[in-house]
Amino acid sequence: MSAYIKQLQAGAAVEAATLQARREQEERAAEEAAREKLVPLETHLTRLLATIPPAVQAQGLSLMTLQVQLRARGRGHSRCHVGELGEALRKLGFERRRDWSGESGFSARWYPEETINRVSSKKPRSKP
Repeated sequence: MSAYIKQLQAGAAVEAATLQARREQEERAAEEAAREKLVPLETHLTRLLATIPPAVQAQGLSLMTLQVQLRARGRGHSRCHVGELGEALRKLGFERRRDWSGESGFSARWYPEETINRVSSKKPRSKP
């Protein structure tokens, strides 16, 4: 009988240790999420842009697509404001180009500074 009780106590101890480890992991995740909320938008955007290949960036990035990708995960989180996102892109050296010639009407794309410089050096802009 005492062997059975020791076995039950050992099982309960293992279960308690597992539960404690899970709680600590959840607390660490909550702390990390809280820290992540305080990171500036430019830092989030820099991380996101690092995951996008330069060839894709050279084709132009949609502000709405970036906004969706930057959206915080979970309940109660909202998207960043498009004005703040545009300003952060400018700080990182991006420039907005508007295109009215497409079949779908107006579109605006954001291009890295290097792409703008290459395009500008190939084709001079006409002045009004």
